[in-house]
Amino acid sequence: MQVYCFHLMPWAHLPNDFSQTHKTAWVTCPNTLYDPELGHPLYNRYLDELELADQLGFDGVCVNEHHQTAYGGMPSPNIMAACLARRTKQAKLVILGNVLPLYDHPQRVAEEIAMLDVITKGRVVSGMVVGTGMEYFSYKINPTYARDRFHEAHDLIIKSWTTDGRSAGTASTTGSATSMCGPDPIRNPSADLDPRLRQL
Repeated sequence: MQVYCFHLMPWAHLPNDFSQTHKTAWVTCPNTLYDPELGHPLYNRYLDELELADQLGFDGVCVNEHHQTAYGGMPSPNIMAACLARRTKQAKLVILGNVLPLYDHPQRVAEEIAMLDVITKGRVVSGMVVGTGMEYFSYKINPTYARDRFHEAHDLIIKSWTTDGRSAGTASTTGSATSMCGPDPIRNPSADLDPRLRQL
């Protein structure tokens, strides 16, 4: 059995009467509730907690992606993984995951994950997800095409990591071509995921 530390990095400073004065902590949660002076120590505390999990021997530490919510403060899991890449030594860095349909160019995700995998000498586990309706509302993307965009971006990313010659193809839903000239990941960062998870 393996043990992983999963973090959402929620906003910990909601007012005591939040549930009476606000309908939800998603999408319409106003940014007036956020204070960067409080956010600075909070982000660092959360990173310290994940670093401690590595020191305590957890098999992996997990970050994820959510937008416009007090529930999860990581709009970019790759940035958080980059913060942890040099500060952790043993634990896998599990990114669960990049919301692929939100991005018009999957090559950027492929390159960032490959960089992280090289920096960590193969400790990255890259989950790629479809995302939630709240994310589509926030980004003003029609969710009708989410699965098509996801599968196409997923396949282009995997091909860019595993295909020689570097031309992984062109995305019909976004029109973006994917052709990497490096960096190569040390290993396929999605290889550790249960195949059923790759099809969500």
